[in-house]
Parts: sequence; structure tokens; C-alpha cells
Amino acid sequence: MALIGWGKPKIEICELDTEGNYPTTPVWDELPTPIEDSTVLNTTKGEKMEAKIEGGENEDVKYKKSTYALVFNIRAAKGRVKPIDDDDGIVHEMYALRLTPEDPTVQGFIADRCKVSIEDNFSSKEGGFWAFTFDVLKPATGKQIKWQVIVP
Repeated sequence: MALIGWGKPKIEICELDTEGNYPTTPVWDELPTPIEDSTVLNTTKGEKMEAKIEGGENEDVKYKKSTYALVFNIRAAKGRVKPIDDDDGIVHEMYALRLTPEDPTVQGFIADRCKVSIEDNFSSKEGGFWAFTFDVLKPATGKQIKWQVIVP
């Protein structure tokens, strides 16, 4: 058993309704395993606001909330269908996403609302692949990223 959530992740998605809510009976679809080392949760630190006083010192500092995007690549292997339909990169539906580490007893995370974009790519090393970006949106309640052990 691992102590940290590294290794081969299991990524699952659930399509949300047009209002961005979970369906009455959520169905989680597992995505194909991403290309090695391509799965990254990128955090953009919230903007820093400074209350300056004469002389340049800070009287106070405040940060806006961070934003998050999960990125990963899935190989366009023979017989594999793109797991999410797009229109030249644009995905109209919203999704919830959950990531379970290789050791499922270690915490992963859930993002309740995401907008998705997809890029079609090719390299001689990887062949054809799809680059997915799941931009995390503000959920109805709680934090944008909910760290927890994922229970199927």
C-alpha cells in the first residue's frame, strides 16, 4: 500500500444536466488510462491584493481564491473512440470529475462542476492523442476540489 496518491490514476466523469447539476442517478464513466506522466492538477494562485501605506509597506494583504484545471492526454489508439464529443475543441456539456490514485485507499479528489476543452494532437513519439483540460468551476456547495478517498 502506498502512503501518497501517485502512480496510475483512475479518472471518471459524470455528465451534468444543462444547469450544471448531478443527474438524479449519477453514472460515472471511466476514461482510458492517460499517457504516462501527462496527468496534472494545475493550480493558479489567486490574485494578491496589497494595501500599501506611505513608504511602500503593506498594511494588509489579501488573496483571491485559486483556480484549478486537471489536464491529461489520452492516446487515440486503434479502435478507441474519443470519450467526449467536441466541436473543434469546444465541449458544450459540463461534467463532474473524480480522480482515484493507483492505491484507492489514498485520497484522490472530486470536482463537482467542470468545463472541458479538447485538443487533437500528434507526435511521432506518442502518435495521435487528445489533450483534455477540465477547468474546475465553483460548485453549488463546498470547495472546488474536494480531497477524499473515492468511494465507488
